[in-house]
Amino acid sequence: MNTESATMKNTAVFKIVGAAAAALLLNACGGGGLSSATTSATSFNLQQGMSGLVTNGQSSAVTLSGTVVVSGTSVPFTGSGTLTLNAASSATFNGEGALAQTETISGTITAEGQSATYSSAAVDYYATGDYALLGETTSSEYDVAPSAFTYPASVTAGSSGVLGTTSDYTDSSMNTPAGTTQFSYAVTAQSGSTTAVSVAITEQIYDTGSNLLQTDVTSYSLSDAGVLTLVSASVQNSSESLTVTVH
Repeated sequence: MNTESATMKNTAVFKIVGAAAAALLLNACGGGGLSSATTSATSFNLQQGMSGLVTNGQSSAVTLSGTVVVSGTSVPFTGSGTLTLNAASSATFNGEGALAQTETISGTITAEGQSATYSSAAVDYYATGDYALLGETTSSEYDVAPSAFTYPASVTAGSSGVLGTTSDYTDSSMNTPAGTTQFSYAVTAQSGSTTAVSVAITEQIYDTGSNLLQTDVTSYSLSDAGVLTLVSASVQNSSESLTVTVH
């Protein structure tokens, strides 16, 4: 009986953690990363950085950590894996031509002395001309930006603002609303550097009643040459947290 309970509990842990990873990738998917201390007057091109990351992609080894609540108990987990942003390819989204970037995370998670492998995937869609975000999909969600939005072409340390919002549905039929997601950004200085800044993209996910369900933050480093590199990401809701950090 005790053995059965332990097995069921660990299975639940891995199922929940896998869901958290999928949510992270969808919202793309701040966990911290880079400290802010040096102020720079240099202007940085965030739109150029994002379009370059979409065009070229990125693949990195990552560490995983976080907690989940199982049967009323908070259970910590750790792990490692690979996060891959594929180079964008031509696709169709919501009836129009688009660029699709597939995001995947795969690895091994350990919780309560038990290990399991997992993988999850999501796809972000961008406009072919200006790389405006059109929407995002997973196997259980279809999110569409009523007004596609781009990232600022000029930011400095201290810049922040709302980027846009997606209307979220359970599938591509868009018959069943799931809520909304608001995207915002914040730029901070990097300690000891005047040639790069830290950029945090925050996504606040709401249900159909406008109740905040989850907050996801993806942290990047943006150089003065317009190169954007993913540094870390996090997902946080009432029952679980996940932080992914690039080695």
